[in-house]
Amino acid sequence: MKTKLTKHDEKQLAEILDQCARQGGMNLPQAKGFLAHLHCHPRTLDPAMWSSAIAGVEPEQEYWPFEAEVMDRLFVLYNQIHDQVHQKSRLMPTAMQEHLEALSRHEVRQPLRYWLSGFLNGFLFLKEAWSEMLSEEQLEEVESCAALLGYVATLGSEEEHAQAWREGADPQPDQLIQAVEEALAYMYSWSQVEREDQGDATH
Repeated sequence: MKTKLTKHDEKQLAEILDQCARQGGMNLPQAKGFLAHLHCHPRTLDPAMWSSAIAGVEPEQEYWPFEAEVMDRLFVLYNQIHDQVHQKSRLMPTAMQEHLEALSRHEVRQPLRYWLSGFLNGFLFLKEAWSEMLSEEQLEEVESCAALLGYVATLGSEEEHAQAWREGADPQPDQLIQAVEEALAYMYSWSQVEREDQGDATH
């Protein structure tokens, strides 16, 4: 199996996932953020579950939500993000950094919005699994990080608070960028946790 999607593979996968997004699933940047969150969790997850979440459908036993060729590309993407997290030690891809820095100009670009909302979706998808292994205090911290990233995603919307922020309202951009980086660093730390047994993890 390939270790990285080619530009052609990524373009074709993006087209399929754009169709999913129109029907309640995730587009490619959202799927990347979603999978990045999944790689923070110390447990191995059922591919039928996470691929169905990306497709926006209920998982079915013995059935994939996509054709085999699309599933192959999703597995490559999954492994590619695994390497990004566990070998290159980063959750957010380097290509997203310039979009994060655009916050300094009160600008919220669409790729960043999608990635952050996908990361939040990852938390919602895993909330029960997180709650099974974390203390109440740890769960609140993980939820707080995910909520912050979700909040930043909303700043590109037409909601009143988003328009006010883009016109110069608080929070200040440098504080916001720092908060995002700290949240990602905290979530990355969970990707390095090794479970001591079937029910608990230490951190």
